[in-house]
Amino acid sequence: MLAPPPATMPPPVEAKPVEAMPLPEEAVEQTEEAAEESPAPKITGFVEAGYHLLASEPDGQGSAGVPLRSYDGPARHSFLLHAAHLAVSHSFNDEVNATIEIDAGSDAVITSGGSLFDIQEAYLTYKPSEFSLTAGKFVTYAGIEVIEGPLNPTFTRGYLFGMAEAFTHVGAKAHYTTDMVDIGVGFINGWDQLVDINGAKMAMFKIGVTPSDTFFIAGSGYISLGSDEGDADRGLNSFDITGSASLSDSFALWFQGNFGMQKDPSDVIDESYSWFGLGVQPVYTADEFSFGGRIEYFNDSDGVRTGLGADKASLLNITLTPGYTLAEAFTLRFEYRMDLVLSGEVGGVDTTDLLGGESSQHSLGLGAHYVFN
Repeated sequence: MLAPPPATMPPPVEAKPVEAMPLPEEAVEQTEEAAEESPAPKITGFVEAGYHLLASEPDGQGSAGVPLRSYDGPARHSFLLHAAHLAVSHSFNDEVNATIEIDAGSDAVITSGGSLFDIQEAYLTYKPSEFSLTAGKFVTYAGIEVIEGPLNPTFTRGYLFGMAEAFTHVGAKAHYTTDMVDIGVGFINGWDQLVDINGAKMAMFKIGVTPSDTFFIAGSGYISLGSDEGDADRGLNSFDITGSASLSDSFALWFQGNFGMQKDPSDVIDESYSWFGLGVQPVYTADEFSFGGRIEYFNDSDGVRTGLGADKASLLNITLTPGYTLAEAFTLRFEYRMDLVLSGEVGGVDTTDLLGGESSQHSLGLGAHYVFN
């Protein structure tokens, strides 16, 4: 908000301009040298908003949230400010840099665990050669989709993003990176834990290979090093394979496979829960037009990831997202999405009617984003 104009004051008597005192030549040289040695930080960001409508209205759901969703799940029909995203990065030289990324909006409520504001990432990196060391808060290794909406081929997020992966980690990691390989290993607090609430840390690793300009594949994993009763990540292990193949200048196919398991945190029963999922995302771009799709299968055999209250649940998601860039950096996207329950069991009885008495739900979305750098 702009401050109100000051009250009218009479001009000062015999006001005279003040001449700047000349700096010594040595001070001028030091100032110019400091400006050259410390470049200005780079500021980028985006704003993304949209409207989401659950076309089907399962019985007994009323105004409750939409099952199986991440960032579009708070309401069944609503305008949402998904994210006002701001990223600031600074490189003093080729060896050291720091990055801070901040999100505000409804997406931040999910990634932060309840707040409209989230420090998505804040880390520093020292990279004297192909080896680098990073410490702070950073995003996960796993998956195709990312927190930043405009970077995804679809408007909404899939099952694997919301139910099989962490969002961010706090810890330290080391990488060896060349044009062909990216090998990383690190230790973190756990899944989405700013402050560690476990008895031990979690280890993570990544091996990425880019054998050509048209193909990329990476394997990553998270391994819990603790087994204390009550640990949030007790026995949690996750393994992910993600890759992409560019079939032409306009068409690429992304793919992902994920498998995870976790022991009962309460230690009431000596049992491990497990889940796995597979997905492909075709992406087509031609000038101002784009098209992103998603076909995804998710199996929650023990009913701990979906929140549907069912065992042996298997789900299928089909999403179609055409987009058009109206002006430079400003894009509109329309989306149709269908979620299907293929199987499930409640109280020992087989059923697929897990979505408010239905076996499917259909939704529409309209999104817009502006990206600046």
